[in-house]
Amino acid sequence: MGFGFWDYAALVAYLAGVVGLGIAVARNEKSSSDYFLGGRGFHWLPVALSMFAALFSATSYVAAPGEAYNNGMTFFLKSVAVLLGVPPAVLIFVRFFRRLSLTTAYEYLEQRFDLRVRLLTSFFFLLLRSFWLGVVLYASAVVLQPVTGWPVWFSVALVGVVATAYTAFGGMKSVIWTNAVQFFILLGGILLILAKLTWGPSQSLWGIWQYAHERGHAFNQLGEASFYSIDPFLRFSFWAIIVSAVFAKLSLAGADQIAIQQYLSTRDERSASRSLIWGTVLGIPVMFLLYFSGLGLMWFYETHPERALPNMTGDYALPHFIATELPPGMGGLVIAAILSAAISTVDSGLNSLATCSVADFYARVIRPDADERRKLAVARTLTVVWGGLAIACAALIIWLFGAQRGRNPLVEISEVSLGLFGGIILGVFLLGVLTKRANARGVALGALAGLAAALAVTAPYYFRDLPPDAPKLSFLWINIVGCLVTVLVGYLASLPARRATQGHGERGKATISRRVTR
Repeated sequence: MGFGFWDYAALVAYLAGVVGLGIAVARNEKSSSDYFLGGRGFHWLPVALSMFAALFSATSYVAAPGEAYNNGMTFFLKSVAVLLGVPPAVLIFVRFFRRLSLTTAYEYLEQRFDLRVRLLTSFFFLLLRSFWLGVVLYASAVVLQPVTGWPVWFSVALVGVVATAYTAFGGMKSVIWTNAVQFFILLGGILLILAKLTWGPSQSLWGIWQYAHERGHAFNQLGEASFYSIDPFLRFSFWAIIVSAVFAKLSLAGADQIAIQQYLSTRDERSASRSLIWGTVLGIPVMFLLYFSGLGLMWFYETHPERALPNMTGDYALPHFIATELPPGMGGLVIAAILSAAISTVDSGLNSLATCSVADFYARVIRPDADERRKLAVARTLTVVWGGLAIACAALIIWLFGAQRGRNPLVEISEVSLGLFGGIILGVFLLGVLTKRANARGVALGALAGLAAALAVTAPYYFRDLPPDAPKLSFLWINIVGCLVTVLVGYLASLPARRATQGHGERGKATISRRVTR
C-alpha cells in the first residue's frame, strides 16, 4: 500500500506532540539535581511506566515478533523469569542506593573503594549504553526503511535528533513524563497489529495459537528434553533463560544508571521499590502480546505466501506487514508507536549518559568547583554530544552486523551489546555491597579480567565472515560470564590485603553505615 498522506500526518502529529510535551513539562529547573533527578519527587506509577518504556525500545518491538516468527514463544519465558530477580534486586540494591541519596550509582564505588574504581566503572557504563543506543537506532531504521523508503541514515538521524532535542531541554522531568505517555502509545501499536491480523470472520486469536502450536511455535520446546540441557553452546535453554533473567534484573537495578536514576527520582524508598516491581510486572503482558503478534505474522505469511518477501526472516516480517497490509493512517500510527519505543529509550539513555559524564567526570575531576548553573549548562551540552555519538554508534552497528543482510537476529544483537559490559559492572557492585574483603586494586583487576572474558565470548558475534554454524557461546551467558569472572578474580586478587581498601578510610565506611541505617 505504501506510506501515504495520512500515515505521514499521524507520524508528524506524534513527533510534534512528544517534543511539545517534553518541553512543556520541563520548567523551573534551577540545578543539576533537578535536571538529573527531577527534584526527587515523582510518584512511583509514572516512574514504573517510564522505566519499562525506557528499556523496551524499538529493538524489542522488532526483535520479539521476529523471534516468535522464527523460533516460537519460548524466549518470552525470560520476560516472566525476571520476576525471580526482583526480590533480591530490591533487597540488595534499591533500598541501599535510595538511602545513600546519590546522583549516580558510581559515587558509592568511590566511597567503598576509590576514585579510580568509580571512574572505570562509570566509563564502562558510558561504553555500554552508547553502544546499546546505536542498536536501538539501528532497529528503528530496520522498521522505517521498508515502510517509508527513507535511507537508513535518515531514519537513524530522525530518532536521534528528536530524542536529543527535548531531553537536552528538559532532563529527567521530560524523560519520565514523555515515557509514561509513550508507554500507552507503544501498547496501542501492538493492539492495532493484532486487530489487523484477526480482522475477519475466519481469523481469531485462538486460531493463531492453535496454528502455532501445531507448527511447534507455541511453548512446544517445554516438552523437549534437550531444552533442559546445561550445554552453554545451545542458542538458549531453560536454565540459560532463568539464570540470565535473574542476572539481568540484578544488573538493571544495581548497576545500570538508566534504571537507578529513575527510581532515585521517586519520593521515598517505598516508591522506589514499587516503581521497579511494577515496571517489571507491567512488562509481562506487553511482551506477551508482542511475541504473540509474531505468531500472528507467521500464520499470516504461511497462509498467504504470495504476500511475503522471498526468504523473509522474522526481523523483516513486521516492517513488511506494516508497509503492505495496514490501511492508510494505521501504518503511520503503528510507526509512531515503534518510534515512541525508540525515542523513550534514547531519551533515557542520553539523560543517564549526561548525568554520569557530569557527576562522575566533569564535576568530580575536571571542575570540582563548578556551580549549579555551570553544571546544568554542561549537562545540556553533553546530552547533545551523546546524541551525536549514539548516531555514530548506530553506523558502527550497521557495519559490524551487516545491517541489510539479516545475518544476526536483533534479539541477539541486543543481548550481546548489553552483556559485553553489563555483567562486569554488576560484578563490581556485588563485590562492593556483599563483601568486606574486596579492595580497589582487586576490583580493578577483576573488572579488567571480566572485560577480557566478555570480549572473548562475544568475538564470534562480531566476525561477519565466520560460517553460520560456527560454535559460539549462547548470547544469554555473556552477561553471566563477565559478572562471574569479575567477582571471582576481584575477590581472589583482594585476598592478600589485610582489609578492604576504602576510598575515604574509616570516615568513608562510617559515612556509608550512617546513611544506610538512617
